[in-house]
Amino acid sequence: MQVYFTALFLTIAVEFIVCMLYIRSKTLVIFFYAVIINCLTHPAAFYIYSIFSEKSDLNNNFNIYFLIIEIVVFLAEILPIKYLFNISLKKAVLISLSANIATAALSFAF
Repeated sequence: MQVYFTALFLTIAVEFIVCMLYIRSKTLVIFFYAVIINCLTHPAAFYIYSIFSEKSDLNNNFNIYFLIIEIVVFLAEILPIKYLFNISLKKAVLISLSANIATAALSFAF
C-alpha cells in the first residue's frame, strides 16, 4: 500500500509541476485539479497494471501493458484537463501528453 501512495503522490507532484508550466494562474486551484484528475485515473491504472504484471511475471517497467495503460490515461485526462482548467482542446492534449510522459519517465527511476 505504501508503494501505491508513494506513486500517487509523486504522480500528483509531477503533473502539478507540468500544469504550472502551461497554466500560470492560481497555484492552489491547479494543485486541487491535479489531485482530482489523478485520483480519477491513477487508482485504475495502478490496479490494472498490477494485475497484468503479476500474471505475466514482468521484471521491467516498460512493456506493452505499461504502454497501453499510459496511452489510455493520457486520453482519459484530456477532457478533465480541458474542462477543469477551461482551456482549448489542443492545450489540454499538450498538457496531458507532457504530464504523462514526465510521470512515465519518472517511473523508470523507481
